[in-house]
Amino acid sequence: MSFKKRRRQLAAKVLPPLIWGLIQLIWKTCRVEKVIGGEHIQALQADKVTFIPCYWHQQQIFCVRYLLDQAAANPDLKLGYLISPSADGDMATQMFGDQGVHIIRGSATRGGAQALREIYQRIRKDGISPIVTPDGPTGPIYKTKPGVPMLSQLSKAPMLPMAYRASRVWQLRSWDRFMLPVPFSRIVLALEAPVHVTREDSADEFGKACVRLDDALERASQNCENYLASR
Repeated sequence: MSFKKRRRQLAAKVLPPLIWGLIQLIWKTCRVEKVIGGEHIQALQADKVTFIPCYWHQQQIFCVRYLLDQAAANPDLKLGYLISPSADGDMATQMFGDQGVHIIRGSATRGGAQALREIYQRIRKDGISPIVTPDGPTGPIYKTKPGVPMLSQLSKAPMLPMAYRASRVWQLRSWDRFMLPVPFSRIVLALEAPVHVTREDSADEFGKACVRLDDALERASQNCENYLASR
């Protein structure tokens, strides 16, 4: 076994509990002060509609926490986590597999039509709402890939834009500028109205749907920043 492979296996065993411990610390010490636009997810849940929660890759920590809390309060909400078939994806699978989330290995942003069909079948069979990071797994940052609206069209599930901001944050030097809230920070989340892609939309329309989702995610982020700046 090569040194590189041994190192990767060791990281897969050691890193998940360390990262999960840090996430738990952040969750327990930070305070969610405001949720803007919560009525959008409440309406979807009231109608028992399967949907696709979407947020930028950098904003995982509290968007995931909010969705887990929603699922805990509403047994009809079956969350799925769309995780790329990569080494990073292996670690994410270990961390979130025990949280009651349906893990789907694949990518709505990479992998082509066959991968999308497989994900679609899981959505329809299990009635799950798959979490998607539209600019993941490798960027470019803040740019939705066409596979996301394609998945929305196939599954008839609207995309639900989400964002969060923290009053104090560490920002990593990764491609996504991943955000780690400083413990004891104030947290604000924002949701926008669902973005729909209909059966009548052609492939040419997917680019416009990407822009609509980009704009909605930017509005959600800006709403969070405006709230924090006003307090």
